[in-house]
Amino acid sequence: MFGKSEPALGECLSHRFYEGVRRNYHACWCCSETKPNLEVRSSNYKPKGVLSASPRFCLDNPGKYGFEATSPRYFFHEAINWGESKIKGSCPHECLNGAFCSKTGTCDCQIFQALGTRCQIVPNMGNGRDGICKTWGQYHFETFDGIYYYFPGNCSYIFAKDCGNLEPRYTVWVHNSPKCLGSVYYCYRSISLFFSDQEEIRIYGHEIKKNGISLTLPQTIGQVFIEKLADYILVKTTFGFSLAWDGVSGIYLKLSEEHKGKSCGLCANYNSIQSDDFIIQQEDYTEDIAMFANSWSVQTLDDTKCVPTPSDFPNPCSSGMPAFEAIFFKCQILLQFPFLSCHEYIDPYLYIASCVNDLCKTHDDETYCRAATEYARACSHAGYPIQDWRDDFPACIDKCDDSFVHRDCISCCPPTCTFEKQCLGSNLHCLDGCYCPDGLIMENGTCISLENCPCNFHGLAYSVGSKIEQECTECVCVGGVWNCTEHDCPVQCSVVGDSHFTTFDGRHYSFIGMCQYILVKGTGKDKFTITLQKAHCEQNLGLVCLQSITLILEDDFNKQVTLSRGGQLLTSPNQGFNLNGIVEIQTLSSLFILLKTTFGLKILFAIDGERIYIQLTSAWKRRTLGLCGTFNGNIRDDFLSPSGMIEGTPQLHANAWRVSSTCFAPIHVPVVDPCNINQQNSKSSCL
Repeated sequence: MFGKSEPALGECLSHRFYEGVRRNYHACWCCSETKPNLEVRSSNYKPKGVLSASPRFCLDNPGKYGFEATSPRYFFHEAINWGESKIKGSCPHECLNGAFCSKTGTCDCQIFQALGTRCQIVPNMGNGRDGICKTWGQYHFETFDGIYYYFPGNCSYIFAKDCGNLEPRYTVWVHNSPKCLGSVYYCYRSISLFFSDQEEIRIYGHEIKKNGISLTLPQTIGQVFIEKLADYILVKTTFGFSLAWDGVSGIYLKLSEEHKGKSCGLCANYNSIQSDDFIIQQEDYTEDIAMFANSWSVQTLDDTKCVPTPSDFPNPCSSGMPAFEAIFFKCQILLQFPFLSCHEYIDPYLYIASCVNDLCKTHDDETYCRAATEYARACSHAGYPIQDWRDDFPACIDKCDDSFVHRDCISCCPPTCTFEKQCLGSNLHCLDGCYCPDGLIMENGTCISLENCPCNFHGLAYSVGSKIEQECTECVCVGGVWNCTEHDCPVQCSVVGDSHFTTFDGRHYSFIGMCQYILVKGTGKDKFTITLQKAHCEQNLGLVCLQSITLILEDDFNKQVTLSRGGQLLTSPNQGFNLNGIVEIQTLSSLFILLKTTFGLKILFAIDGERIYIQLTSAWKRRTLGLCGTFNGNIRDDFLSPSGMIEGTPQLHANAWRVSSTCFAPIHVPVVDPCNINQQNSKSSCL
């Protein structure tokens, strides 16, 4: 609000106030007469919240005057009379962005603080632009560095491209509607995305195609992740590229700092310098918007009838048009509450200019709401959302489906039932649209509470309360998380044939040898040793067979049990040793004998000597050594020798665990495939 005292004739006014905060103009406005001889009509000029209004002074631009707002809640309102007091001039080209040709023959750009000979650009002077390039409503563009321009082109253009690498990491084309006669928000556009070593990704509405094939979302393609959030299609990458597409006309692109100075196209060069944004594809600078944009056009099969936009393209508005005065004041709603909170971060003037341009083409409530929405979106994208602004605009309230509400700030990486989801960097701060109310999570298009989240297992979703068993673990789905209980399940070491071993941790190996070996050595409480005897087979001395297995308790040879090939049972010669209460032996069938202990050890011995299975409970974890390995879940140390070294081959591992060093200890003996020896039986047994 201007000061209390009325300025003197010719006194320069270089500032204005709202809510006690000074805001500088780009130009200095001076008084030309002490009081204007103009009538203030409240229906046209008095903004919402202004309790009284009276002319206070004139400015040197014909027809401009100011009045004082008595309510401090609202921005000081500058009014413009576009009546007979306006002096017309003659300019080489039609002025843009609501400007008019002054009597000096130049475009007066002060209305939106525009720049250029045609007032063709409006700089965004807010300090929260955050390096976002955007286009909306078919013809509106704002560069990474914050320059707004209006360009009514109907072709396809390079919106943004990586020009810092011979092989561009990204390229974005925007395909404008070839015929956009009505509201710019009803003219559907589409976009094409190109990434390194990838085919074109075409997005029209909410349909995504790659190489002509429709994609379902979410979708990951190389370093690119595509998903739908509210009404947006989000495209994120691992290299600092994040794009949001609203499905109609809005494209919002944010790049990380690593891309600074490397971008080109309609988004310009992203170097934080506003004065050099309009570099044409031939690397020359121009102030001609049409020349700049046309240089970034691309020819597609759909653009066969596309023609370049002329440099003197018409202004959508004429300051003399009857509705312009009403449109101008209607769009200045962005200078009032509740939009004031964002002015410091996002300059409202370029959005007032775009609003005026839109309404001059189509003056209806839908277009007005969409124009106002763009300013609110810009604030949200930069991280300064204007909460519940639609409450003051009944015609702008979004109609959301049941269970959804309109949100002004939806995180670009919202919480989901899939907690391991990683949020890629360089996101817009937040988006607007219909989404779940606070406290609920989106899951497959439905809003649910966190406690009702399903759980995922091997790519399948399980509802709350579902149970699965995995080995020795039972898990119950509770609020998207598996609540698991481990049971005391045994592990098993096996010996099959004369040479094939599987350790407790699952390592498979084979070796040739004829000796007595320590199969398992259990340490600590209830320590035990199991030895394995390999010798010549009785029927064929040229072969090696498993002859017997012996269990020795507490390293006491007076406490031992031996199971021999053929089913013979031998116990310690010491009559003082009693098996009862410590070891139980059962003949399960004509094939197997079971030896079971009270301390978590079971031995299943095949009477024919061809198979041995050793089972231990989890109490023995990290307490075993020998040919059966270390039982710690790590197969890499299963060949641990008595000396503490990890042997490099199965044969060396077996040699290290010989009971007697007098046995023959082969080092490099190939394991012969029995199917190659017994060709007659191989057809039925070795397939």
